[in-house]
Amino acid sequence: MSQEKQIRTIPMETWCELARQGTAPPVTICLEGDSMRPLIRRGLDPVTIVPLSRELKKGDVVLFTLGGGRYVVHRVWKLKPEQVQTLGDNCWNPDPWFPREQVLGQVVKYVRNGRTHQLDTPQARAWGRIWMALYPIRKCYKGLRAFAGRCYRKLFPKR
Repeated sequence: MSQEKQIRTIPMETWCELARQGTAPPVTICLEGDSMRPLIRRGLDPVTIVPLSRELKKGDVVLFTLGGGRYVVHRVWKLKPEQVQTLGDNCWNPDPWFPREQVLGQVVKYVRNGRTHQLDTPQARAWGRIWMALYPIRKCYKGLRAFAGRCYRKLFPKR
């Protein structure tokens, strides 16, 4: 007898309310944006999010709300006693500072090509900190690449 995996759906707003109470079950979703590329690909790599159960650490990948029903998954960039600043792995600029209470959950794993990758380990956070340390280089690279693209389009316009 094979044991089937039971799938339940729950509205994100309901899950977030349960997460604030500390009673939300783990939830697995696919992200809709590209802000966490190359780590997590839009619509392809399901992530598992659990309610936040410990202190935030730099490099954690977290789910937070910006209000108005908008939820975002980004990496913790900087921490203050009452505030958090995040940065998507594929973003040019960090997000504005926001209250820690807006962090609702932590991404603990993602699945790519059938293989599970843990994100709640010291090694994964260390990799995240290395990725963030490369931010100035990545930002410069993106700027140069965009500039080269603009130059190319000026030199070779489509007819």
